[in-house]
Amino acid sequence: MGCSHTQGWFTMSFPSSVRRVLLGLPWFALPMLSFGSAALPGCDSSGPTVAESLAAAQEKKKGPPGYTPKAKPRPTGMAGPTEAELKAWDRKDPEGEKHLYKWDKAHMDDMMGYWHQMECFREKVKAEGDKAFGSEPGSELNEQWFQFKRGFVAHLDGWQKRIFAEQPRVQEKSKFIGNFLEAHELVMNGYLRAYNDADKRALQKQDAHWLIVEAKNKKYVKSLGAEWPERDMSKAKVAEAHAKFCEAALAPPDRSGKPKKRRGKKSSI
Repeated sequence: MGCSHTQGWFTMSFPSSVRRVLLGLPWFALPMLSFGSAALPGCDSSGPTVAESLAAAQEKKKGPPGYTPKAKPRPTGMAGPTEAELKAWDRKDPEGEKHLYKWDKAHMDDMMGYWHQMECFREKVKAEGDKAFGSEPGSELNEQWFQFKRGFVAHLDGWQKRIFAEQPRVQEKSKFIGNFLEAHELVMNGYLRAYNDADKRALQKQDAHWLIVEAKNKKYVKSLGAEWPERDMSKAKVAEAHAKFCEAALAPPDRSGKPKKRRGKKSSI
């Protein structure tokens, strides 16, 4: 319930719950507070109630007496969309991803080379991680793992940047690249985190995720009419060729500034 407090030539209206606080203020603060009393609805019982104020506002919106708003006429003669038009809006592009298929088929060797490099990165991180799995912080094995990660993460980050430098529009030209980036995240982040935590369950999840990405690649390659490059590591020559390839993939990039010899045809990107 509101109340009024008179001090000399001015009147303040405040709820009774704050009256004690106001009476304790110095005399020079009271005039300043009086100017704000109008902003406190319901403080003065002599004014209109909240319901009356709302009703008055609604009446004001209606305009002067006798005023009738003129409604704008709705357009006529505009029929809704036909069934054929609705189907046209929902149709799928008959070309769809065909332009991706064409590009990937023409660059299959390059794409499979990138995936082979990713397999090398996965093998390397698993080999180094297994060595240091569960090692105590500060131990020699733990320090070796730490130093490996520093160089490995920088190398993988540079590898991804070099792909986009060599193939500037690969994200819009290839369907492979999405799977490659998914695998790259696993090797550069997922496996490292699992080994850091010495979490066997997390490692199993990363392996399962890798198999899913690999299966998507295999299915896509088969849909393009190509063969997935299987490698029988039990054969000495195959294992030797794979080790040589991985050694090159894990080697630091050439930063000597010497011009590089381009192999094969120039990319069409």
